Amino acid sequence: MYLHIGGNQMIDIRQIVAIFKAHPRKASKSNPLRQYYKPLRYVSEHNEGPVRCYVVTEEKIYATPITVETLIERYKKLFVRSGFTLASSTK
Repeated sequence: MYLHIGGNQMIDIRQIVAIFKAHPRKASKSNPLRQYYKPLRYVSEHNEGPVRCYVVTEEKIYATPITVETLIERYKKLFVRSGFTLASSTK
């Protein structure tokens, strides 16, 4: 299954290692993810907006204008469409 992370970019969900929220003030000054060896790829080449989150895969780090919350909802919908159920926390 593939997750749409913005622009024309789809990522195999098995390759996703982590999704991080970008800090709006620090995103333009310094990127803490640059310390990793993986190349940083901006999803939107048309400058659709500020970077809102980073998607880390086994090979690259993607900077996307889509929020973490939106990506999580898209991820959940993939499983609902496939007939899987995700465990929900109950209190």
